[in-house]
Amino acid sequence: MPERRLLAAVDLGSNSFRLLIGRVEHSSAGVQVQALDNLKEPVRLAAGLTPEGMIDAPAQQRGLDALGRFAERLRSFSPDRVRAVATNTLRVARNARHFQSTAEAALGFPIDIIAGLEEARLIYGGAAHALAVDGEQRLVIDIGGGSTECIIGCDYEPSLLESVTVGCVSLTRKYFPDGMVDRSRLDKAILRARAGFAPIALAYRRAGWRYVVGTSGTAKSLTQIAAGAFGQPELTRESLERMAVELVRAGSADKVRLEGLRGDRRPVLPGGLAVMTAIFDELGVESLRYCAGALRQGVLYDLLGRDAGADMRKVTVARMALRYGLDPQHGERVARTAQVMHAQAARGVAERIEADRALLGWASELAEIGMSISHEDFHKHSSYILSHADMPGFSQTEQDRMARLALGQGGGLRKMRNSLVDSDDWLMLLCLRVSAILHRRRDGEEVPMPALFAKRNRVRIELPRQWALRHPLSDESLRAEAATWNEVGPFEDVSYELF
Repeated sequence: MPERRLLAAVDLGSNSFRLLIGRVEHSSAGVQVQALDNLKEPVRLAAGLTPEGMIDAPAQQRGLDALGRFAERLRSFSPDRVRAVATNTLRVARNARHFQSTAEAALGFPIDIIAGLEEARLIYGGAAHALAVDGEQRLVIDIGGGSTECIIGCDYEPSLLESVTVGCVSLTRKYFPDGMVDRSRLDKAILRARAGFAPIALAYRRAGWRYVVGTSGTAKSLTQIAAGAFGQPELTRESLERMAVELVRAGSADKVRLEGLRGDRRPVLPGGLAVMTAIFDELGVESLRYCAGALRQGVLYDLLGRDAGADMRKVTVARMALRYGLDPQHGERVARTAQVMHAQAARGVAERIEADRALLGWASELAEIGMSISHEDFHKHSSYILSHADMPGFSQTEQDRMARLALGQGGGLRKMRNSLVDSDDWLMLLCLRVSAILHRRRDGEEVPMPALFAKRNRVRIELPRQWALRHPLSDESLRAEAATWNEVGPFEDVSYELF
């Protein structure tokens, strides 16, 4: 089977790092991703969070060692066939960006730090492809090391998504730091977890569901204990309470004897049990069964969708344009011109250029989103929205890059000196600003496509002289634009010339 038919997902979780490699299989019933290789490393990144919110050196090293081993397996993969995502610990750690850069070097691929709701969307996608298409409303619960995702959906469509910052590692560290368990500590941990789920409980109870499934390590471990120790095929309130009794009686997770409990799950058993008990109590869950599909499977199917043209990011951009009252035709014209200019001048790895061009197009389509707040300084409002909005399909890194482009689309460029350090991002911003000038009239008139030359850090923009004579305002604006760029100096020289 050719390697180009393989996809890979890397999940940098708060408890474990995982690598899943799948093969795309076509059949008369549709397309599936068949798992071929599955690697897991118990990194426990969240256990390395200091009181100051920094990931300590030992935890970082455990993560880098794991990613180095993953890199060996991924050596023959092209960048467009791999997606690595990081979750709660890297969302909250103060030194996340530093670790991200060293982790990307170890892995050999970019790593996306994804928002909680994006994590929930991908988790549901993975679970949905492992469950029957039955038309029934279901609740999917994923307890991670630092957060828990709760999703209600039907078949492949999620309808309610939340991410709660309560996880098995974080709760274990807070209430069971020495490994000792008693009833008082366990009850306090459960109450803390319930407080996290309380704000979403009413909405979830009202939405309702026919059945509940749990994904990832905690759900798997607890259902295995329920089956092995108590003979129950599903996790229930009774089995959770029996686990609590045995854990308190033993005094620690190291000493408890429960059939089905694996050694690698012992360190986070108290926190995981507390979170699951809180979910049953607060959301009103009666029973739960385990589902093998989770975040990494969702990432693979998301990659498959992008490859097949069903990119969730395109859907998100279209929905946001509609929601904020943007003119989609104008946005598409600005995007198209900016992308053609970028194609002429961008240099480097083809996959990176293609990804940058797509991001430039989406940023161009949403660049004026801040006008929904105010026309004055709209570029600042656009930047804030793109940075903080829930945008399914986009990583936080992609949102931040689009936010910087939106901020730089208006006014001077000095404000961008500290936020744009990459020459590729400067080129994208140049293309966006020039395209916005060319389409300023918003009359749908065809504009000439500029010739854009970039060589040895010198940029030249060329347009027909006859067009410039008919459009003196645009001509003057482009001359002023070139002067603005030369004042700031991200490029050695930017010139605007007529032919």
